[in-house]
Amino acid sequence: MASSPMDGLDEIDRIILGILSNDPRTPYADISQQLDQRGYEMSGEGIRYRVQNLFESTSTFFMLNPNAHDWHVLRLSITVSDTPNAKQVVKDTLAEMPYWFISSGVGSFDVYAVRMAESLGDVDDSIDAVRAIEQVENVEFFLETHRKTDMGKYFPTSDGS
Repeated sequence: MASSPMDGLDEIDRIILGILSNDPRTPYADISQQLDQRGYEMSGEGIRYRVQNLFESTSTFFMLNPNAHDWHVLRLSITVSDTPNAKQVVKDTLAEMPYWFISSGVGSFDVYAVRMAESLGDVDDSIDAVRAIEQVENVEFFLETHRKTDMGKYFPTSDGS
């Protein structure tokens, strides 16, 4: 059976990550109090040590809610040609554009990319630019207008909070 990415995290790590995902500027003393309320006694220095280790072993990025800003979150699902190095060429080309998340894998499309767009015109221009890449066969897009995030499901704890 495959292991979960959370297997290397204990209950305290998941609680700390959950707290920081809701407010990344939470003081360690406040985190210490919240842990104490759940039956875990830990000093601010102990929390600092854990946070430092978590940051060294995780990929940190913040998903700002598009409803709170005057820009759009554009997500692209890209199918590339069946030619040597096509995925890599497309990923390298996207990396030169304002896409802040680019990944590839196996599935119903080849490359997934995310960027912010200031306007609907910017969205159109972005999609057109990707479609113009020689190795790109198809571009499906999703313009995020609303997000519901439940970090308790992402960082599950034994008490469900």
